[in-house]
Amino acid sequence: NLFSDLLLIPKEVLEDAETKRAFTAALAKAADALLPVPEDPSDVPELRFDRLIDSLAGLAPRFEFTLPPYFLNNARAIGTLEGMARSADPSFNVLAVVYGFAVQTLLTSDSTALIGTLKDITYDKDK
Repeated sequence: NLFSDLLLIPKEVLEDAETKRAFTAALAKAADALLPVPEDPSDVPELRFDRLIDSLAGLAPRFEFTLPPYFLNNARAIGTLEGMARSADPSFNVLAVVYGFAVQTLLTSDSTALIGTLKDITYDKDK
């Protein structure tokens, strides 16, 4: 699991089926709020990094979720830069800017962690 591989959540927390279900549901709810589906399916969703940090911080105490300092520092920096860009262009979407690079990295990486992440987000394990 990506969260345990990155040491964001202790493995024993994710090994508990009920806690894992609750965590998955909380993440899905946060994702729905943070990444609204665009009206045009060819558009990239809009993600506000300032809201991302708030959502993740809300999950931390419930699931022993640890946000490493490097993650928080990078997210704050991106959030600050995003705010500056939005002051110049209110329609700026940082996710649209990095989307192509992120997808290309996922599709061409030799990293087992990234390959696992790609499988997790693209395959329905229940089917």
